[in-house]
Amino acid sequence: MRRTLTVGLAVALVVGCSSTPQVPVRLQGDPTSIARLAGNWSGEYWGAAGGRGGSLSFSLRSGTDSLYGDVTMIDPRGQTIRPADPIDVHAQHVRSPQQLRIDFVAVHDDSLRGVLEAYIAPDCDCAVSTTFDGQVKGDRITGRFQTRNGGRVQAEGSWEMKRVGSAN
Repeated sequence: MRRTLTVGLAVALVVGCSSTPQVPVRLQGDPTSIARLAGNWSGEYWGAAGGRGGSLSFSLRSGTDSLYGDVTMIDPRGQTIRPADPIDVHAQHVRSPQQLRIDFVAVHDDSLRGVLEAYIAPDCDCAVSTTFDGQVKGDRITGRFQTRNGGRVQAEGSWEMKRVGSAN
């Protein structure tokens, strides 16, 4: 089930929910592929099972190879998403405790692959790892994700982002 979210994600990239600075993620890839991602991006993801969904955002300045990105997860039962890191460690690399950091992104031509920081999934109360793949087509990226626990697939779903402006 796809959930439509109306969240001011581009603003969240510029104005943080706290004074903690976001830590940049260095992109892996050739300069031309990286340049295709320049700008502010926002979107959403949704899972086929468990009703998992939420918002996505990242920003990449033109001419750089580091992006700032985060994911806000919305649990349909209203449970708080917890990072796998202790909260004081987690607070050093995100703007809000409810956000998860994008830890790694590699881009080649129009494809990208990434990993989110580990978190405690509310449906199993266990540490999970999420990987995502996507295709860049102009001002739009679409893709799939898998969340795993101990190598087993816990959840799968889709995601979509749109470029909402240039990054300053």
